Amino acid sequence: MKRHVGYNDRGFRLGYGLARWLPRGICRGLGAALGLASYLGSRDAREALKGNLRRVLEHRSDPESPDAHALSYASRLNFCNFGRMLADYFYCTAADNQQIRALLDEWHGVETNLRQALERGRGVILVTAHLGNWELGGTLLALDGWPINVVTLEEPTGELTRTRDAYRQRLGIRTITVGDNTFSFVEMIAALRRNEIVCMLVDRPYGDTGVPVEFFGERTGFSSAPGLLWQHTGAAVVPAFILQNAAGRYTAYAESAIDFEPLATTASGRRENLEQNTQKIAQVFEKFIAQYPEQWFNYVPIWDRPLAPPSSEGGGPTPCRLEP
Repeated sequence: MKRHVGYNDRGFRLGYGLARWLPRGICRGLGAALGLASYLGSRDAREALKGNLRRVLEHRSDPESPDAHALSYASRLNFCNFGRMLADYFYCTAADNQQIRALLDEWHGVETNLRQALERGRGVILVTAHLGNWELGGTLLALDGWPINVVTLEEPTGELTRTRDAYRQRLGIRTITVGDNTFSFVEMIAALRRNEIVCMLVDRPYGDTGVPVEFFGERTGFSSAPGLLWQHTGAAVVPAFILQNAAGRYTAYAESAIDFEPLATTASGRRENLEQNTQKIAQVFEKFIAQYPEQWFNYVPIWDRPLAPPSSEGGGPTPCRLEP
């Protein structure tokens, strides 16, 4: 899929500038309008999203395929919601801490599930999807003093990367860059051994790091990183999501730590562990994506990709980046 025309230095400078001069509501309205324009003008992304959402809607409740009108409506709303989410990213770069905190209505499970997981003393692998506003989730946790590391790729340009990293650093978020960084996996292990939180997107694996899972009734790939990190550290794996709500703000969820299968002693057993445990992550993700398909921002085909064989010796995470 071609990169969005606005996903460049000029487009982001415009977004940052508008966020500093215009009220949040107007910026979100502009974001929704740009999302709709992208829906109309980006055929490949539109058709990929429809293919993804068709499978979600079919699997959710109705045994029959969703009609074309319902699918088109969900897809249009999805593009508009992505525009609103991106507008809120720009808003947060200009807002003070109190304004950012005001975006959250409720956070379910943070003082129970997440704190209990961190109290185990082995760190937390916080896994999320391209769902809702993943960047805001890390921001809010960092503002409340949680030790946050975000796994990411370099942005398409150096200016975008520097601006993004400066924003995270201001909040106390540490970035772990993958791609050309051969030591990124070691950095993640070190963060977990310091009893910190490592956040990553796992519903679209980076490169050839996918582990096969059954997802909405068909096989696709999820990132191998959570399972591999768990094998090396015993860290708790906690799914978390932050979703736009009807009030135009956000409701967030930190689920209970996933009860992984015991670590096997043989290489073949560890490979089986990796698939079984990654499947458990996929099952949690299904529940939330089925409830919020209009906020699942995946504009590439999810089920039409070759799957690499799982490995127990290596593999990288899926990076947290704004581009869907």
